[in-house]
Amino acid sequence: MSTTPGRMAANDIAGILTTANQGEIDQANAALAKTTNADVRAFARMMVTDHTNAMNDARDVFTRNGITPGDNATTNELKANGQRSTMNLDAYHGAAFDRAYMQAQIDMHQWLLTNLDSLLIPSSRGELRTLLESTRATVSSHLDKAREVLGKL
Repeated sequence: MSTTPGRMAANDIAGILTTANQGEIDQANAALAKTTNADVRAFARMMVTDHTNAMNDARDVFTRNGITPGDNATTNELKANGQRSTMNLDAYHGAAFDRAYMQAQIDMHQWLLTNLDSLLIPSSRGELRTLLESTRATVSSHLDKAREVLGKL
């Protein structure tokens, strides 16, 4: 894990980033299979596209810098929460599903933004830090868009 208090190792940061991106793709695919709302469908498509691109960009940075994404307590929690959220969403249909999915997206993007600011970016250096700063802008944009879509529902 981390080498100094309050800092994370690059492989732990990479693991969190990889897990968060995959979770977003999985939930968006579940939403695409279920929603009939055009705004929710457009948001879910954007999630698949943007998070797939983010995974590819991250993989390139990890490869160039010899970083292997690792599992840790946070990645395990993210996986469990993502699976739980997807199972919970299965219980909803129609407009209730759309609202629940969009609220889950707001919660996840807010969590990631908070962690990028408080831990991930401050713990990283070089090309990994540049990647995370770019990721932060996208996450913030996704959060704003999710709030906008939920506000219309």
